[in-house]
Amino acid sequence: MNKTYIELEHKKLVPIAAHAARAAGQILREGWGKRHEIQFKGAINFVTEIDHASEKMILERLRAATPDFDLLTEESGVHGDGAKFRWVIDPVDGTTNYAHHFPYFTVSIGLEQDGASIVGVVYDPILDQLYRATRGGGAFLNDAPIHCSHAQTLGESLVATGLVYEMWESERGIAEMVKLIKRARSVRINGSAALDICNVACGRLDAYCDTGLSAWDISAARLILTEAGGALKMYGAAPQIELQYCIASNGKIYAELERLLIANR
Repeated sequence: MNKTYIELEHKKLVPIAAHAARAAGQILREGWGKRHEIQFKGAINFVTEIDHASEKMILERLRAATPDFDLLTEESGVHGDGAKFRWVIDPVDGTTNYAHHFPYFTVSIGLEQDGASIVGVVYDPILDQLYRATRGGGAFLNDAPIHCSHAQTLGESLVATGLVYEMWESERGIAEMVKLIKRARSVRINGSAALDICNVACGRLDAYCDTGLSAWDISAARLILTEAGGALKMYGAAPQIELQYCIASNGKIYAELERLLIANR
């Protein structure tokens, strides 16, 4: 099977993910600014009824279009029994932002084939911006090609980062953030990994660094970033993504970020 044929087959799957993401995004818009039912999954980690409604909509759309594919979702876990293809879904990446009416959150849907990302769709329902990519087919924002920034040094870079819930009192997590603040042009904590990585892909940010990410946080955005010319790497011996450190960048400041954040971990 040649590369061109494979790319065409992948592109056929993009509308399926895009339609599901937009349908879920409509649910998010309808609930925007309202009070929500909050259920805690941890000390400060929670889920709302909108997360569940968004996930339900996505599952219905994807099951109808691809009944033989497995699914992995943030809220309800694994659906399936080891199929070659697997959808990886975050129905609301940035739930805390959403619940606080802070307009920085997204719907993320990735498709993996034997563990490798082949389709990525990330939808920002507030700005109506749809990021998408297929493996080998480039990355796009609302049908316009996107590319990473040309920043050559951390000193000229705008960097996003985050602290997972368990690390708010972690000396290491705070120390790493201080390093970034001292070296980068400026640092942001935005609260949505998928959207941050997509903003690196389109050049609005130059890098994103974080610990505590899950498969649904990065499956779609990672492909969008790499197809836009960037790079994402997980650091650490732990097999679980959640226990590793992530650096996503335009590719040009990777070595500097590694020296700053990884050398002494």
